[in-house]
This record gives sequence, structure tokens and C-alpha cells, in this order.
Amino acid sequence: LPTSPFRFGRMEKRQSRIKKNWTLGKFERSVSVSESYLFTSGSQINEKQGSPQIQIKPTRLQSDSHHRNNEWANHTELQDVDVVEVAVETAISTAKDNDYLKGFINKVFNLSYEESVSIWRKVQKKITEPDVRLSCTVVGAEVSAQKGADKKNWYCSVGILHTQHLKNPLVQKKNLSDWKKEGLISEVFTTSQQPDCRWDESLEISISKPADEYLVIEVWNQEKPNGEDPTGSKGSKKKQKESSYLGRMFYCLKPVSSDAVTKTLDLFSHSVKHKRGNIDLLLSIKGTDAEKGSLLGRLKEHRALVTKIVVHESKEDARRRGVEDNLPPWDGQMDPAAESLIKFHAQFRSLSDFHQTAVHFSVLFSYQKANTVQMSVLISLVDSVSKLPLDSHLNDGAEISQLFNNLQEILTSTLNVLNNHLVDFDIKSSSSVESLKEHLLLVKKLYSMEEFVNSLPSNFRSSTAVIETAIQKSIVSWYSMYATSLSVASSNELEENSDETLAALSGIFKHVLNECNALKENVAPIFMKLFEVDYLAHIFLTLNSHFEHVARLLKSISTSKVSNEEHLLGVTYQLYLTFQALKQLSQASVKRFPGEQQLNSYHLWFIHFVTRWINLATAKCKKGIIEAIKNDEAIAMTEDVGYSSSLVDTMTLFHNMVVFWKHLQWPDPEKAYSYLSVLIISIAEAALYYVVEVYKKADQCFSTDGKLIATVQLCTILNNMQTIRDKLSPPELLSDEIGDTKPVGIIDELGLQEFFDWLEQEKGIGLKLKEFVNRTMHNTADDISNKMSTGIFHLEKQYIPAVQKFIEEILLKHGGALSVENLQYLEEYFNTNLTVLSKNLLYPTFKLVLRKVWEATLRIFMEIGDTHLTKPSQWQACRNIALSLKEYFRADGEGLVDDDLDSPAFKAFLFDVDRRSQPTNILVLKCCSDLAAQQTMAVDLPTKQQQFGELSLTIGYLKTSSVIEVKVLEARNIPVNKTCYMPYVELQMLPGILFLDNPNESYTTKKYKQQTQNPQFRETFQIPSHSSIMQLEGTILSLVASNYDATGKDHFLGLCVVPCNIIPHCIDASELGRSSMMLNIPLFHITTSGVFLELVTRHQRSDEVASQLYTTFIKKLKANL
Repeated sequence: LPTSPFRFGRMEKRQSRIKKNWTLGKFERSVSVSESYLFTSGSQINEKQGSPQIQIKPTRLQSDSHHRNNEWANHTELQDVDVVEVAVETAISTAKDNDYLKGFINKVFNLSYEESVSIWRKVQKKITEPDVRLSCTVVGAEVSAQKGADKKNWYCSVGILHTQHLKNPLVQKKNLSDWKKEGLISEVFTTSQQPDCRWDESLEISISKPADEYLVIEVWNQEKPNGEDPTGSKGSKKKQKESSYLGRMFYCLKPVSSDAVTKTLDLFSHSVKHKRGNIDLLLSIKGTDAEKGSLLGRLKEHRALVTKIVVHESKEDARRRGVEDNLPPWDGQMDPAAESLIKFHAQFRSLSDFHQTAVHFSVLFSYQKANTVQMSVLISLVDSVSKLPLDSHLNDGAEISQLFNNLQEILTSTLNVLNNHLVDFDIKSSSSVESLKEHLLLVKKLYSMEEFVNSLPSNFRSSTAVIETAIQKSIVSWYSMYATSLSVASSNELEENSDETLAALSGIFKHVLNECNALKENVAPIFMKLFEVDYLAHIFLTLNSHFEHVARLLKSISTSKVSNEEHLLGVTYQLYLTFQALKQLSQASVKRFPGEQQLNSYHLWFIHFVTRWINLATAKCKKGIIEAIKNDEAIAMTEDVGYSSSLVDTMTLFHNMVVFWKHLQWPDPEKAYSYLSVLIISIAEAALYYVVEVYKKADQCFSTDGKLIATVQLCTILNNMQTIRDKLSPPELLSDEIGDTKPVGIIDELGLQEFFDWLEQEKGIGLKLKEFVNRTMHNTADDISNKMSTGIFHLEKQYIPAVQKFIEEILLKHGGALSVENLQYLEEYFNTNLTVLSKNLLYPTFKLVLRKVWEATLRIFMEIGDTHLTKPSQWQACRNIALSLKEYFRADGEGLVDDDLDSPAFKAFLFDVDRRSQPTNILVLKCCSDLAAQQTMAVDLPTKQQQFGELSLTIGYLKTSSVIEVKVLEARNIPVNKTCYMPYVELQMLPGILFLDNPNESYTTKKYKQQTQNPQFRETFQIPSHSSIMQLEGTILSLVASNYDATGKDHFLGLCVVPCNIIPHCIDASELGRSSMMLNIPLFHITTSGVFLELVTRHQRSDEVASQLYTTFIKKLKANL
């Protein structure tokens, strides 16, 4: 933002630090002295825990260490010549295959062949001829009162005995002088005689292997024993030994080192059964090998060897990488020979696991301060230390203190890094985050050592507290980068430049949000997993102080006038989205923080802006629609897309409003209800405005030459309207004609179902709002459909006359005949006209238009047929053409489906065409069948619904005479003026075409006055008929009841029919009387059907068969028809 003093996204301070090229695990960041004093000073023993508290000095970690290279390695207490001898001695003493180690040692110490041979010979000689001396100071002795009360001349005999002679009988029974004679010892040393057993005399005795040798001291009185009897007699010799010998002691020299130690040892008799006193000695071993035998010497030796190997291996690693001038962080990987040499030396010098790890840790820690090692190396080292039984080494003094001092120095430097991790680490970089994780893992490992933690000050013994402190310090440092911008923005007067102030705040919080999201994804899970520390809670604790200022500023701006309203609304909307995301981010925090309630009600700060946001979105949408229509040429964008550019622009504008609503997520149900209502109305009005404006271009899109139904432009406009309609239609109103995948409507895009459920649950208004939204969208879709119908009506209005004119021209050209050969002309015409629609209309609109065209085509066929087609054969040809066109409209599955093609209009057309294409003979039979069917329906009616009365008769067929004998008995309940004047019944066999002998013959009862509703006839008729004809379907006996009134006119009363195939057959007259069928048949009035009308039409066209039926039967029913 140009008005903000802070350059968002640049992070100059961070970049300057990143330019230092921080290395993974590199503790080189310079820190102030105050940051380094993390622990209280003082060196004291914690009596309760028994662990030392080491004095922690200020840690100032070095940088640019590559200029010193490996100077730190020169401070070891052994020179290179000693270290190489140590390495060679280790190889000779422990390794079975010296060649491998020999080559490695020569490479490490850069030895020439001559130097290597010389050193190996020298070391070999030292091993075979060791120069080791025992320094033994005999201080004094205390003898028992029984043996030494009256003795005055005391002296000691001293000798060295090898372990292999301990079990020799001479050792148990004889003295040192005897051992020397037998060759068990090489030399016997004696002290001066003293009267009080206090000598303070030092002896130096050559030894070979202290571990295999014992110091033997005998205490004597009077003369020095020389192995001979002073008196010369055997008995006197025994007496002399017993009286002069006091006792002796044995002591193994293995534990003796170069450090002098005082020992008080007991004196025993030869049999070791009697204690004779004790003696005080001061023992030490002198010589190079002796000094190496001490623990301190062995540790110094091991440290020097490890240091030399580490220097060599790190340089080799740098050489392999090609960066010898600037040593990179070392990964700690060593040559297998190096690992073997270090391991063999530790075994050779009998170093414990604790001492080995302590030395290795100390060397690598010293190395990392000078040249750095990778964090994984430090973590591995600390992990190996944590697995040691430190509690058993708390009394090891210098070693444990040095170890703890190194560990605390690592902890100090690591915490110094963590105190500024938000500034020093790029939290969006995976490698940088991994480095931060390694630092945290190192702290985790350090705090896993209980003994080490106990050595820390009490306020640093909780890892959680230490990490939380580091987070807070880091957040303060990080947020200080934004403090200047925030202070400048907050210092502006609210009346002056308030929109610039708000813009600065919006930019700052947007940047903070991006950082917080990165922290949530990359950093917070690490702190939670390792230390169960809620990182986000500390961030919002820092941000909380600035929320109130934003609320005050928004409230002031909402009531003030600004120079640029659109800019203000854009800034406030972005700030709203930022705080919305911050609130959602805060909900991921496990630990609650002060000011949380204030952030939860952030939406109230923007309540005066929401309606203004919606109005601005609506105005932009309408403006965009006007511009889109203005630039639209009503041409499809591509062949695959049937709509024009204005629709794409309009749909984009609608999508922007959908996105606005989805992002709004207003938490107050009642306000959200009103906001959605306004938004829906705005979308509906914008859609209608678009449809009305785009349809104005449709008037210029129609063809006037009668050859084309519509232009491409009209198709495109209809497609636009169809798409808008589908977009606004509620999901349940979307047509299934669209295909397997229905378009996603506005309601679905808005995701309102979940919103409705929420409103219903919170305030019980969800269903009400849903009804309003559906009704609004439904009405809008209907209005659009009406506009589409207008366009389609124009198509029909132009199409029907054109097609009708074309077909009539075909008929005139072919003499009024419509044959199957004419079908190709129709198909060509449809192909010419419908191709424009099929190629340019979207499927739903195309199908709608195609259905209209199909129905109109059927109507045209019927209208032309009524005028021009006179013969059944012509109607049959018309039927065949219609069926062929049906397949054409199916369009190989791309056009109409069976439900559309077999519509009620098509079924009526087929029925009508089938009727007109049938021969008259067939129609007559169908007419009789229809009469029989209507009679059945009349019989099935309840008695109360039989309006025309009934006729009673008996009927039977006499085979011998081939006659039907019918006795008409009476009629009942005839509703003709309550009484009849002169009723009669006329009988006739139908259809007459089957009765060629006398097709028109009928039989009539006598006419006489019977003024009653139940006239009596009692007449019998014999009607000739063949048995074979009677079995044919459609053969009936009709009985027409009429009334001859006083004026001389006949009135139709009713009709009943008897199908001939139900009449019983009898052999002779006697059987006829027994088997005749008694019938009470309801009279009915026929229902006019197409068959009757067609027969009347054919009678009018002088069809002979139709005229015969009309004259003999239908004419009698004319009044009823």
C-alpha cells in the first residue's frame, strides 16, 4: 500500500537475516550479553538431589568460524606425535588386521612410508619393553601389642610377585628371600631399621604389567633376614624366624595409577589366619605407560585421538564437497576405519560407555562452536547421553560437571535461537521449518535427562515454561516489524485520512493473517506435539490490544463522508474477511486468551457496511450486464458453446455475488435473513433485466424469405435465456431433459440448504426464507420462460405457413396426390430448416422447439388431408410419411424421445389417419363392433342410471331352417312424455354387406296406440341367416325402438344390439322352445365416434357401402347423432 510506511510482502528485516545464509543446526547468531545469561550463576551441590549445579558463563557463539579452521584442535594436551603413537598402539594391541587401520592412520597423520615404519617399530618396542616403575613410599606400620611390645629394630622387605606364582607352595610357606632363591621374584628391597615402625622411605621398583603383578611387603624385627640360620642349627633357625617375622601383605597393582594414593593394608601371618597389624603406603606408577593407565590419562588420550579423527573426517567431507576454504556444517559421518579405531581404543583403555560418550560429546561440541555440525549430529549426541545411567556417575566430579556444562551451553544457545525464531526462520519454507523443528527436538532431548534438569535453576526446570517464554519473546520481536506501521496508522486523526488509516490497518492485518496461517500449518503443530504448547493462543494474546482500535475506527468511518465510497467499501470488505479468518483461526486454539469475546463479535464492527456492500455489488452487476449486452453480437463463442459473450459475462457477475455471500457468513441469524433476501431480489432483478435487454435483439433475428425458420442469432439468444432460466430455477424445477448432469443453479451455488437449516434451528425462520427464495426464483424463471415462449411462438408463426405452403405445392405438383415418394422433399425441407436449430440451440431449448415443430407438422398434415385427401390409399400414404418423419425427429437419439414423439397429439393423429385410411367394409364392421361395445357399457350400468328403459325378448337360432327366431315381448320404462303414442321396434341384421341375399331387409313390429311407458309387443320374427356369418366378429342384430307420434313423425327412443355369436343354436323347433335365450336389454343412445363420422363423410362422397349403411341404419339414428 503506497500510504503505509511498511512494505508488505518484502520483509526486509527478515531478508537481511536470511542473506546471512543460516545453516541448519548452526549456532552462530550473535546475541547480546543480556540474552545469554539464561541461568543464575554460582557453583554449589544440590544436597537434596545430589547433582552438581554448574556455573553458566555468558554464551557468545562465534560466527565466520571458517577463518579459524581447526585451531580449537591444537589445544589438546597431547601432541600429534603422541596421538599417532596412541593410534598405532591401539591398532597393534586390538586389531587382528592391522593393514586396514594402518592405511587409515597414515592418511590421518599424513605419514610417509619411512615415518610410518619408524613409528610402528617404536610402538612395537614399547609394547614388548615397557618402562614402568612403581613408586612405593613405606610410611609406617602398627603392630599388635603381643608381637611388638618389646621389639625395637623394625624394618621391611619389599618385592614384586607375578600373578602366575600366587598359588606356588613356596609363596604360602616361605619368605621373600626364599622366593628370590627359587627365582619367583627378581629382587628384594629393604628399608632401614626404626624403633617405632615409622620409616617414610621411598622405593622405585621396575614393573612390566601392573595388572598382572602384586606388591608384597614383609615386616621384620632385629636382623635382616638373609635366608640362613645365624646360629647354624636347624632348631635355632626356626626359632629365629618365628621370633623375627611379624607379618606380610599382598596388593594387586592394577588399580594403581600415576596419581599417588595412600593405602592402609592389613598384615597377616603365613597362614593368613592371624592379623598382625597394618601398614601405611603411598603408591603411584611412573613412566609414560603408567600415566596412560590412570583414568585421567586414558581420557586425555582418548580425547586427543577423537579430536584428531574428527578434524580429519570433517576436512575430508569438505574436500568431497569442494568447499575446503569454508567448512560446511559437518554431518558427523566417519569412515568405518575411524569408527573402529575409536571403538578399539576405548576398549583397549577400558573406558566405560559414560566416558566414551562424554569424550565424544565434548569433542563434537567444541568442534561445532568452531566449525558447526548439523543439528542432527547434536540431537544424536544428546540422545546418546540421555540413554546413559547418569545417576550412577553424579560423583564423578569433573567429568559429569564438564558434561552438564556442555549440555547447558547447548541449551543456552538453542533457546537464544528460539527467542527469535519468527524473525530468523522462514516459516513458509519447509527446510527452514525443519531446522526449527530440530532445534525444538534438541530442547526436548535435553529436558528428557532428569539429572541434567535437576542441575538447572528452578525457574528453568520446566520445558513448557521455557518454550512458552521463547514463543513470547519471538512474537514480540516479530511483531515489532509491524509496530511502526501500526503506530503511524493509529496516530492519524479519525477525521483526516481515515480511509488511508483503514487501508494501512487492512494491509497489516492481512499480512499478519497470512503469517498466522503459515504458523498454524507449519509451526504450531510442532510445538503442540513436542511440548503441548498452544502457539496460536500466544499470537492472539499479542494481537488483542489492537482489536479495539479497529472497532473504533470502523464506527467512526461508517458515519463520516469519504471521497471514494467504492474504495472504502472494498477496503472494509477485505478487512472483514481478514477478521473473519482470524476468528476461525482463533477457534483452532486450544487455550483460551483474553479478548476472545471481543474477536468473536467482530462482525458487529461492520454491521453498517453490509447493506452498502450488497448495493455496490448489485450496481456493479447491472453496470456489467449493460456493457456486456452492448458489446454482444449474439454469436456463439465457439461451436461447442451455444451462448454468446454477454451470457458468460453475466454468469461471471452472478458468480461474484455468490462468492460474496459465501464469504460473508454473517453469524447473526436475523440479520443474515434480511441480507439474503436483499441479495436474492437483486440477483432476480438483474437476471430479468438481462433477459429483457437481450431479447430486444431478437426482433432482428427472424428470416423473412420463408426458407429459414430462424437465424443463428435467434438461437443464441434463446440459448442465453435458457441458461439464465436454468441458473435461477429451484433444483426441483430443473427439467430432466437436460441430461444426466443438471446445471448447478444459483440456490445450489449459494449452498442455502445448510443455511436454511441453521436459521430454522436458531430462530425458526429457515423454512420461511426457503419458501421466499424458491418463490422468487420460480417467478423469475417463469418470466424468462414467457420471454422464451414469445420467441418460440415467432418460430411457430413463421414455420407453419411455410411448411403448409410447401406441402400444398408438392400436392399441386403431383396432382393432389401425397405419396411416399414425396417424403424426400419433406425431409429435405426439414433438414434445411431444422439444421439451424439443431446446430445452434442448446439441447433443452432445441428439444422444446423440436417438440413444437413436431406437433405443428401433425396439425398441418391433418389440415391438408381434410382439404386434399379423398381416398383411403392417400391417407395410408400420409400415415407412412408421418411414421418416417417420426424417425427423422428422433435424430439417432439426439432429438425427441418416445415420450415426446408418442404424444397425445400423435396418438390422435394416428387414430384419425388409421380410420381414414381403412376401406369402408372394415369401417362398417368397426361401427358394428362399437355398437356392441356401447351395449355392453349400457348393460353394466346400474338400473337407476339406465335412462332409456329396456327391451325384453327371447332369441335362438334354428339350424335346420337357418333362421334366427326373435320374439319381441315388451319395452319397459321408456321415458317419452311418460307415455307412448304409437311405439314400435325395427329389427335388422348388420352389417348388411354380409347378408348379400337381402342386405337391406328389416323387420318391424306392428304400430298401434299404447299410451304407456311399458308397451307390449308379443311378436315373433324369423330372420334368415347363415351359421358361418353369425360367428363373425361385428355381426349383430340391431333393435331400434321408435315412437310414431300423432303428427306422423318418428322419434328415436333407444337402441339395443345382440351380438350374433352369443345367440344359442338349436336343432329343431322343440329344442328351440326350451333353449331360447331370454334377454332384458337396456336401450341406449349411441356415442358419436370417428367411425360414424367417417362413414357419414364417405356417404356424402357417394361411397356405395357407406351409403347403404347410412340409408338402412344410420339415417334412423340421425336425430341422435
